[in-house]
Order: sequence, then C-alpha cells, then structure tokens
Amino acid sequence: MTIREHMRKNLILAWPVMLSQAGQITVNVADNVMVGALGGKWDNVHDPELGKVALGAVSLGNALFFMIMVTALGFSFAMSPLIAQADAKNNLRRGADILTHGLVLNMVLTILLVVFLFAFLPFMYHLNQPKDVVDQAIPYLQIVGFSMIPLMIFQSFRQVSEGLSLTLIVAIATIIANLMNIFFNYGLIFGNLGMPRLGVEGAAYGTLLSRIIMVFTLLGAMWYNSKSKSYLKAVQFKKFKNLIFKKLFQLGAPTSMQMFFEVSAFAGAAFICGMAGKDDLAAHQIALNLASITFMLCTGLGIAATVRVGNQLGHKDFNTMKRAGWSAIYMAIVFMIISGLLFISLRHYLPAIYIDNQVVIALAAKLLIIAALFQLSDGVQVVALGALRGMQDVNIPTLITLIAYFVIALPLGYYLTIPLKMGAFGMWIGLGIGLTFSASLQLIRYHRTSSKFIRAV
Repeated sequence: MTIREHMRKNLILAWPVMLSQAGQITVNVADNVMVGALGGKWDNVHDPELGKVALGAVSLGNALFFMIMVTALGFSFAMSPLIAQADAKNNLRRGADILTHGLVLNMVLTILLVVFLFAFLPFMYHLNQPKDVVDQAIPYLQIVGFSMIPLMIFQSFRQVSEGLSLTLIVAIATIIANLMNIFFNYGLIFGNLGMPRLGVEGAAYGTLLSRIIMVFTLLGAMWYNSKSKSYLKAVQFKKFKNLIFKKLFQLGAPTSMQMFFEVSAFAGAAFICGMAGKDDLAAHQIALNLASITFMLCTGLGIAATVRVGNQLGHKDFNTMKRAGWSAIYMAIVFMIISGLLFISLRHYLPAIYIDNQVVIALAAKLLIIAALFQLSDGVQVVALGALRGMQDVNIPTLITLIAYFVIALPLGYYLTIPLKMGAFGMWIGLGIGLTFSASLQLIRYHRTSSKFIRAV
C-alpha cells in the first residue's frame, strides 16, 4: 500500500473525528466569544471591563476543569485500540466486555475527580489571581463540574464507536449538541429568548445541557447502526473481570498522565499569565482558544493513527502498521504548516472576534505569532502519541511529556513571564520550546518501536 493510499484511509477515518472535534471546539469558542461580548455591543449592559473579567474567569475555570477532565479522558482512550483489535478478530464478546468495564471505570474515576474539583475551589482565592475574576470562575466551575458526568458517559461510547471505525455517528451527535450549546449560550448569557441573564454562569449551564443532549444523541445513533447496536445489546453488568480492568488501567493511566501533563501545563500557564495581569490573562485565553482549534482538529489524525495502527497490530502486519502511522504524521505536518500561516496572516483580525479591547487584541496578536511557530510541533507530537498508543506503547511517551512540560515549558515560561517581565509572550515561548522537545522525542520513539516489531518477525 502506497503512502497516498494510507493517507486516503487516514482521511476517511479522520474527517468525521475532525468534524466532531470541530464541534466540540465550537462549544469552547462560543463560550469565549459570547462571554467576551459581555458589556459590549451584544449586551444590554455596556461596560468594557465586563468582557475582560468574564474572559479571565472562563480562562481560569477551564484551566482547572480541563486538568480534571483530561485525567478521565485519558483512561477512556485505552478503550479504542482494544476495541479496534477485537473488531479485527471479529470478537464481539471481547469488545462488549471492554465497553462494559470501560464505562464502569470511567464513571468511578469521574465521580472521584468531580469531588476533588469541588474540594479545591476555595483554594483559588490563594493563587494570586484577580479577585473579581475568581469570583466568577468558581460558580462557573461548580456548574461545569457536573457536566463531567454526561461527558464521560458520552466519551465511553465514543471510544467504542471510533474503535469500530464508526466515526461519523460521533460527529453527528457532537454537532447537534454544539448547536444546542450556542442556542443556550445566546439565551442564558445575555438574557435573550425569554431566558434569565446569567452571564458567565449561563455559559456553564449551556455546556451542561448540551452534554446531556450529546449522550442521548450518540446512543440513538449507535442503536440505529447494526454494528454498534450488537455491542450495546451484548453489554452486561453482572460479571466483571479483573484482567480487563487491569488492562484498561495499564493503558489508560499513562495516557491519562500524558494528557494531564499537557493540559496542566497550559493551565499553569494561565495562572502564570494571571500573575502578569488581566490583559495578559485575557490575551492568553484568546490565543489558547484559537490554537486549540487546530490542535483539536489534529487529534482527529491522532485517533485515526491509533485505530489504524491498532488494527494492523491485531493483523500482525507490522510494515503496514509503521507506514500507517507515518502517513498520519505527514498529514499533520502539512495541516499545521497551513494553520500556522493562517495564524500569522490573520493575527490582527482573529482576536477582535473575541473582545473589543485594543490592548488585549494587540497582545493576543503577538501571541499568535508564537502559536503559529509551535503549531507544527504540537500537531506532530499528538499524532505520534496516537500512533504509539495504537502499539500500546505508553510509558516512555508519558515520561517524555512530563519532562517537556514540567522540566522545560513551565519553568522557562515562568522565568520569562515574571522575573524577566515579558508577560504572556514569555510564557508562550516556554510552551513552544517544550512542545518542540516533546515532538522530536516522540518521533524518534515511534520510529524505533515500530521498527522493533518488524525486526521481531
């Protein structure tokens, strides 16, 4: 099979996932754009400070929430390569058992993490952040925290669907839910359509309601599809096997830590930018939100790499397995180069979508130059991690991410931001260097690990 044929297969798998990711990003973008418009032209209350404080609150709230969320998401990601291998062997019973055990494991972890989140909230006042920002971030987090439960139910069934290469139904469910999120945001943030004006809390309620809708939409789509329906009908909660829990934990824990390291690094970056001031924090949130769009789209290629590499591992076709992974990496390189060029050319226009504050817009435009440069590294490392996950190689990649973010990115970013007084610009330089380190080592790891499978034949 040629590289072009591999790319075609990757695209068939990846585009619905990318569409689904784009839908999920829409939730975040809609929240940021709409809360940033508080006190502006969309709002009946006119106060330029409202949008800046609201953006800062959502930034801090999401920084903490995403740290908690990705810890749970990482465990769920262990399901898709195992489902892909079971599907390659036509082993329905094995696949249904993975779904059952994965759902239980995800729910237990989610409840524990939500309890931890609520216990941590009072400590936000002791993190050297603007008080008016924290005052709005805490109620936002209290509502969004509950949305973790429907989100992780959805994520469990999503991993099964993607492991079965049924990525389109996930995209449909996500897009429907996100359209509902925009509807609820428009009503609840500004008090439109007969709904109460709740400001930042309205964005949180919109997210909660849309995630509940997302669960039922995906379950309905899975029941309509004959292949996924057979898995749903085979689910049974009467007997549990410790070996399956152990396998999910062995694969999921390192993946969870990989994601936690990255997201907590960006969360830490938000708090460091908050120390530099409200303008830096708001600009950081805008640039991060824009960068997350291309990153999340690129995760679609990472998921395609996981599924295709996992399938070929199940078939023991290691040469095809290696080429499948590399083809996804090549696609990520092209996609992120184009994204970086767009960021640079539109850097003065994109931030203006979020806020009507020239100081914040100018600072965000500078951050987008750095974002454009590290887009390539960010895309390469997420797809390489996906390919490594398909080979069930997760421990060393986790160590690499730990070093990249907590030994390089955060310490360097803090030093440039606070002692050298470079503000958010310094923080983003640190993040870019850490991401480049991670991408380089993940590529080397993928080459060596895939080659080892081939030599062992």
